[in-house]
Amino acid sequence: MKRKLLAVLLAMSMVFVPAAVSAEENTRTTEDNITDMKISDNGITDITIYHTNDTHGYLTGDGTDVVGMALVGGLKEADPDSILVDAGDATQGLPIASLTQGNDVIELMNLAGYDLMTAGNHEFDFGTEAFLKNVRLADFPVLAANIYKDGAPLLKGVQEGNSGCHTIIERNGKKIGFFGLTTVQTATATNPSGISDLEFLEETEIAKDEIDELEAADVDAIVAVCHLGNGDAPCTAPELAESLTGAYEGKVDAIIDGHSHTLENETVNGVQIVQTGYGMSAVGELTLTFTGEEVTAVTEKLLKPSDLNQIRPSSSVEEKLQQITDSQADLLQEKAGEAQTTLWAGWIGDIAMTRLVETNYGNFAADAFLNAGTAIVQSNGTEEEKQMPVIAVENGGGIREAVANGTITKGDLISTFPFSNTLYMKKITPAVLYQMMEQSGSLLAGQDQNTGMLLQKQISGGFLQIGGFKVVFNPDGENGNRVVSVTLDGQKKALDRNDTKTAILLVSNNYIMSGGNDYTMLADLPKYREAGGELETIQEYLKQCLAQGIMDQYAGTQGRISYTGSVYQPKDYTVSVKITDEAGVPLENKELSYRVDGGKRTNGTTDAQGLLKIQVSDGGHGIRLSDAQKEIYVDNYTGLGIAEDDLRQIPVLTFLSDGSCDPIADETEGETEKNPPSEEPKIPNDQTEKENKNPETNMETVSESEAVKTGDESFLIFWVIVSGAGAAGIVLLTAKVKQKI
Repeated sequence: MKRKLLAVLLAMSMVFVPAAVSAEENTRTTEDNITDMKISDNGITDITIYHTNDTHGYLTGDGTDVVGMALVGGLKEADPDSILVDAGDATQGLPIASLTQGNDVIELMNLAGYDLMTAGNHEFDFGTEAFLKNVRLADFPVLAANIYKDGAPLLKGVQEGNSGCHTIIERNGKKIGFFGLTTVQTATATNPSGISDLEFLEETEIAKDEIDELEAADVDAIVAVCHLGNGDAPCTAPELAESLTGAYEGKVDAIIDGHSHTLENETVNGVQIVQTGYGMSAVGELTLTFTGEEVTAVTEKLLKPSDLNQIRPSSSVEEKLQQITDSQADLLQEKAGEAQTTLWAGWIGDIAMTRLVETNYGNFAADAFLNAGTAIVQSNGTEEEKQMPVIAVENGGGIREAVANGTITKGDLISTFPFSNTLYMKKITPAVLYQMMEQSGSLLAGQDQNTGMLLQKQISGGFLQIGGFKVVFNPDGENGNRVVSVTLDGQKKALDRNDTKTAILLVSNNYIMSGGNDYTMLADLPKYREAGGELETIQEYLKQCLAQGIMDQYAGTQGRISYTGSVYQPKDYTVSVKITDEAGVPLENKELSYRVDGGKRTNGTTDAQGLLKIQVSDGGHGIRLSDAQKEIYVDNYTGLGIAEDDLRQIPVLTFLSDGSCDPIADETEGETEKNPPSEEPKIPNDQTEKENKNPETNMETVSESEAVKTGDESFLIFWVIVSGAGAAGIVLLTAKVKQKI
C-alpha cells in the first residue's frame, strides 16, 4: 500500500476555531450535487466521511444550534457513497437518550445510516451489560479495540462479523480501514462499579496492532475513530498521533476524535485530527482525496445547521423521533414544583459553573443527599452512629443542566441527573475528607487579586458541590496543598487534616464512591448503607422543600465553597448587565426594576452605554427584569458580569414593553441590602443546623469599571502564559470542554 499524506487545514487560526464553510464552499447541499461522480477523469477519487461525537441526547434539530439526527440521516441519504461515523458518547445525556439507557439512540442511528461508531466513556454509564445490549441493537459495527474482558477484546463476536476492534468499508473502489479506541480514562470517567469486569489497555500499542492488521488487509487508507480528546486524558489524540513514529509514521491518515467537547482541526505528525464539539452543534465532513493509490489530501469542513438548510431531513428518523417524543411527553412534562430563581448548572457559553464554583443547584443536590442519609442514620443507626456528623457531596459533572426560574418538570430533573446513580454511604475520617477536597480543587491554578476571578486551563466534572460542611481553597497554592480548611456545619474549629480516627458519615453517588473522577481514597472503603436512587432522592427532597416553604432559601449561594488566595478576600462586587429593547438596541439612561436571586424588586437606571450596574455579594447570582424571562448568571469567580473577552461576554437582558420591567411605584418597598447571600437552607425535619455566615471582610467593594479592567488584565497575563506552553486560546476554562471527568 502506497500512501502519502498531505493534510490541508481550512481557515484555521488556532485549535478551537472551526474551518469556515462559506455559502460558495458549501455547494453540495442537494442530492443531485452531492451524488456527483467522485472519481475524476484524471484518476482523483474523493471519499467523504461525515462524523459526529458527544451528541449526549441532542438529537432533535432546531435549525440554529443543533443539527439533529434527522438532518444527519438526510445528509447520508443525499450522499449514499459517503461514510457516517460517530466517535462516542451517543447513548447517554438528555432524557431521550437516558430514559432507555441508549436503546432509542441506537435505533435512531440505525435509521440515519451510521456505518460505525466507537464507544465513548459514557456508553458505560449504565454498566457493561447495558452497553452490550446497545451493541447488539446496532446495525453497524461498534468498535473499542483497547477494552478487554477475560483476556479478550470485549466486543469480539458480540456482533456477527465484527471483530470489535476494526472494520473495513469500501467506497468508489477504495478500501478504508477503521479502528476504534476508547480512553483508558473510562475506568474512572464512568461508574467504576458497573465496569469492574473490564480492562482498558494503553491506547498507543493497541493502535499499532490495529494498523498492522489493517495493513495486512491491504487497505487504501486508515482512519482511527477515537474517544480521546485533546484535554487531560492519559493519552490524547495529539499524543496518539505523535506516538506513530518509525515504521508507523504516515500510516494513519486521520483521527476522528471525541471526548473533550472541543473543535479540533489540526495536523499533528502528519495526521489530521478532527472533532466537532458537543451536542450535535455541527457535523464534520472529512474528505480523503486519492490520486492513484496514494492519499494526497485530507480536508475537513464543519457543517452547522445553517450549512445544511437545503438537505431534506430523513423522514424515517423524523417519524421515530416523534414516536419517542410522544411516548415520553407526559412523563417529562409532569410538574415537580416551582422555583423563584434559576437553579444553576450546565454551561453558560464556555463556563460550567458546577465544575468550578459553588452553585445553588449544587447546594440543593448535596442537601438532598444529606437529608436522605441523615434520615437513614436516625432510623437505623446505632446510638454511636446517630451522633456522627453526616455530610454529602455531588460531583459537578453529575449536575448536567440548569433549571430556569419558574416551573420545574420531571423532565428537567432527568436532564440534570441522567445517570441513574445510586446513593451510597461510607464512614470516612477528616484525613480522607481533606484528600477528597484536595482532589476537588486539583485543577485550580490561580486567582485574580482584585476580582477573585479564577484562572485555570481546564475544569473537571469531579469538582465537588458540598453539604454539611464548608471548605476554603487557596487557588494560588500548590497541588495537594490548596485546601486551607474544612469545617463541619455547627462547628467553629476546622477539622484536623491529620485526623484518621474521628468518624464522619459521607453520602454521595456510587460513581464517586467507587472511585470515579479519581476519588480513589473512597473506592476501597466499605459501604455503610445505600440511600436510594439519586434522581428519586432529588425529587423527594424538592417535594419536602416545597411543602415546608423553604425552596426560596436556595436563591444565591451560601459561601460553602470559598476562595481565598494570597491577596483576594471574598467581598461584594459590581456587575454589568446590558439592557436592550425587544429589537436588541441598547437602552441608555433607562429606568427599570429588577430582581436578584428572585428577591425583592429593586429600581435601577442604565448608563449611557445601556449598562445596568448592580452591586451583589460574593459568589454567583441570577438576575432578571421581567418575572416571565429567564435569568442571566453573574459570578466574580467565573468572571461572568465583570469581564469581557474571548470566553466571556457581558450578559444581556431584554426590557419588555408590557410593563413588567418598569420601575416599581413604591421604591422603598423594593429596596434590598446589596442582595446579601441567602441563609443556609433549613434542612426539612430539622435534621441538621447550618451556619449562616460567609467569610467576613471589611474590604471595599470593587467598582464595575475596575472589575472589568482587572478581569481583562488577568486574561491577557494568563494568555501569555498558556500561549507560551502551546495552548493558545485557553483562559479560565478550556473552550467548549464539557467532559464528565
